[in-house]
Amino acid sequence: SEQNEVAVIIHIEGIEGIQHFDEISQVEDIDVIFIGPYDMSQSLGIPGQVNNPILTKEIEKLVEKCRQKNKHVGIYADNVETARRYKDLGVKYIAVSVDLNIFGRACSSLAEKLKAL
Repeated sequence: SEQNEVAVIIHIEGIEGIQHFDEISQVEDIDVIFIGPYDMSQSLGIPGQVNNPILTKEIEKLVEKCRQKNKHVGIYADNVETARRYKDLGVKYIAVSVDLNIFGRACSSLAEKLKAL
Protein backbone atom coordinates (compact mmCIF):
# COMPACT_ATOMS: atom_id res chain seq x y z
CA SER A 1 0.00 0.00 0.00
CA GLU A 2 1.04 3.57 -0.56
CA GLN A 3 2.51 5.55 2.33
CA ASN A 4 1.17 9.07 2.74
CA GLU A 5 3.15 10.05 5.79
CA VAL A 6 5.94 12.58 5.63
CA ALA A 7 8.71 12.88 8.20
CA VAL A 8 9.85 16.41 8.94
CA ILE A 9 13.55 16.40 9.80
CA ILE A 10 15.42 19.59 10.58
CA HIS A 11 19.17 19.93 11.02
CA ILE A 12 21.08 21.69 13.76
CA GLU A 13 24.61 22.09 12.47
CA GLY A 14 26.02 25.17 14.14
CA ILE A 15 26.21 27.52 17.08
CA GLU A 16 23.08 29.38 15.95
CA GLY A 17 21.05 26.17 16.08
CA ILE A 18 22.37 25.40 19.55
CA GLN A 19 21.58 28.92 20.75
CA HIS A 20 18.05 28.84 19.30
CA PHE A 21 17.19 25.26 20.21
CA ASP A 22 14.33 26.23 22.52
CA GLU A 23 12.59 28.20 19.77
CA ILE A 24 13.31 25.55 17.14
CA SER A 25 11.97 22.74 19.33
CA GLN A 26 8.66 24.57 19.80
CA VAL A 27 7.84 24.31 16.09
CA GLU A 28 5.04 21.79 15.73
CA ASP A 29 5.27 18.87 13.34
CA ILE A 30 9.05 18.46 13.60
CA ASP A 31 9.60 14.71 13.81
CA VAL A 32 13.39 14.57 14.10
CA ILE A 33 16.10 17.04 15.06
CA PHE A 34 19.22 15.90 13.23
CA ILE A 35 22.63 16.93 14.55
CA GLY A 36 25.45 17.48 12.05
CA PRO A 37 28.69 16.90 13.99
CA TYR A 38 31.13 17.89 11.24
CA ASP A 39 29.47 21.20 10.43
CA MET A 40 28.96 21.82 14.14
CA SER A 41 32.67 21.22 14.80
CA GLN A 42 33.45 23.85 12.16
CA SER A 43 31.02 26.29 13.77
CA LEU A 44 32.60 25.69 17.19
CA GLY A 45 36.08 26.47 15.84
CA ILE A 46 37.34 22.88 15.98
CA PRO A 47 36.85 21.75 12.36
CA GLY A 48 36.71 18.00 11.87
CA GLN A 49 37.40 17.25 15.53
CA VAL A 50 34.23 15.26 16.08
CA ASN A 51 35.62 13.57 19.20
CA ASN A 52 36.70 16.84 20.81
CA PRO A 53 35.15 17.18 24.30
CA ILE A 54 33.79 20.63 23.38
CA LEU A 55 31.69 19.10 20.61
CA THR A 56 30.76 15.90 22.44
CA LYS A 57 29.46 17.97 25.36
CA GLU A 58 27.29 20.07 23.02
CA ILE A 59 25.95 16.93 21.35
CA GLU A 60 25.14 15.35 24.73
CA LYS A 61 23.32 18.52 25.80
CA LEU A 62 21.31 18.62 22.56
CA VAL A 63 20.35 14.95 22.86
CA GLU A 64 19.15 15.55 26.42
CA LYS A 65 17.20 18.67 25.39
CA CYS A 66 15.55 16.68 22.60
CA ARG A 67 14.58 14.00 25.10
CA GLN A 68 13.09 16.63 27.42
CA LYS A 69 11.05 18.08 24.52
CA ASN A 70 9.96 14.62 23.35
CA LYS A 71 11.70 15.09 20.02
CA HIS A 72 13.44 12.28 18.19
CA VAL A 73 17.10 12.96 17.55
CA GLY A 74 19.25 11.92 14.64
CA ILE A 75 22.96 12.26 14.00
CA TYR A 76 25.70 11.36 11.54
CA ALA A 77 28.37 8.84 12.57
CA ASP A 78 31.32 7.97 10.38
CA ASN A 79 32.01 4.58 11.94
CA VAL A 80 30.50 1.82 14.06
CA GLU A 81 32.20 2.91 17.29
CA THR A 82 30.83 6.43 17.00
CA ALA A 83 27.39 5.06 16.13
CA ARG A 84 27.52 2.90 19.28
CA ARG A 85 28.42 5.92 21.40
CA TYR A 86 25.44 7.85 20.02
CA LYS A 87 23.15 4.85 20.48
CA ASP A 88 24.26 4.67 24.11
CA LEU A 89 23.20 8.33 24.46
CA GLY A 90 19.73 7.31 23.29
CA VAL A 91 19.93 8.40 19.66
CA LYS A 92 17.72 6.16 17.52
CA TYR A 93 18.23 7.67 14.04
CA ILE A 94 21.89 7.32 13.07
CA ALA A 95 23.16 7.92 9.54
CA VAL A 96 26.40 5.98 9.12
CA SER A 97 28.98 7.09 6.57
CA VAL A 98 28.19 8.59 3.18
CA ASP A 99 27.76 6.88 -0.17
CA LEU A 100 31.20 7.85 -1.45
CA ASN A 101 32.97 6.51 1.66
CA ILE A 102 31.01 3.25 1.60
CA PHE A 103 31.82 2.80 -2.09
CA GLY A 104 35.49 3.66 -1.52
CA ARG A 105 35.86 1.12 1.29
CA ALA A 106 34.17 -1.57 -0.79
CA CYS A 107 36.51 -0.86 -3.72
CA SER A 108 39.57 -0.96 -1.46
CA SER A 109 38.44 -4.25 0.04
CA LEU A 110 37.86 -5.73 -3.41
CA ALA A 111 41.27 -4.52 -4.63
CA GLU A 112 43.01 -6.13 -1.64
CA LYS A 113 41.23 -9.43 -2.29
CA LEU A 114 42.17 -9.32 -5.97
CA LYS A 115 45.82 -8.57 -5.14
CA ALA A 116 45.86 -11.65 -2.92
CA LEU A 117 44.89 -13.96 -5.83
